[in-house]
Amino acid sequence: MSNLIVIRMSKFIAAVLLSWALLFSTISHAAEEFTEAQKFEIIQIFQQFFLENPEIIREALIALEQKNEAIRANEVREIIRSQKSIIENPIGLYSAGNPDADVTLIEFFDYNDPNSKQSLADIIYLLENDANLRVVFYETPMHAQSSLTASHAVLAAKNQGKYLELHTALLSHNELLDENIIMDIAKKVGLNVETLKKDMAAVEIEQAIENASNIAEILGVQGTPAFIIGNELYRGSIGLENLRAKINEVRINR
Repeated sequence: MSNLIVIRMSKFIAAVLLSWALLFSTISHAAEEFTEAQKFEIIQIFQQFFLENPEIIREALIALEQKNEAIRANEVREIIRSQKSIIENPIGLYSAGNPDADVTLIEFFDYNDPNSKQSLADIIYLLENDANLRVVFYETPMHAQSSLTASHAVLAAKNQGKYLELHTALLSHNELLDENIIMDIAKKVGLNVETLKKDMAAVEIEQAIENASNIAEILGVQGTPAFIIGNELYRGSIGLENLRAKINEVRINR
């Protein structure tokens, strides 16, 4: 059982125990004529009820989780709305598409993540077929040390005008990246590798990746890919049709 599930169950159990305590406190004040034996019997009835109907606890736990998710989604939505300019215009990261677009799509991704690789074709399609869309690429390396190296490399590739080429080539690679593979791919897309290595050490690149990761953490992005469209955060590879639908929703609701 994961630590997260244990924590959530512990919170739920604590809530149940608190509810029981409040219930029996109320009973105590409302019906002081109950004897200790009667109070104990009431507790036994509750315990037996939950033992015979464990699905009630499961359903309550699911309902509690759904409530917490809804609360968190609203909090994230408000953060995105209030900090939209900062989130959509991060210092040091790369954006593609129409700079005057009516919709900005933000993608959080990792170069070693299979689901990020799967979403690559969707993003490329949107950039090629939606003339009024802007895409901001959030470097959020989570899967391996080589993911961080890859993010440094693609941001350094901006200096040679090759960000999107290297970005696409790295996400198209179907095996775990390492530094040698990254440099081989960089060379194949026409980058000067020696210049690239020097540029990768820039403090600005480290700061850009750190800022992107901080924003991801604030929004609760714990896996890739994730997307922001309008004021909504979508987690996971949701597919081209869903991306297009969400973009159209933003346009319709303006």
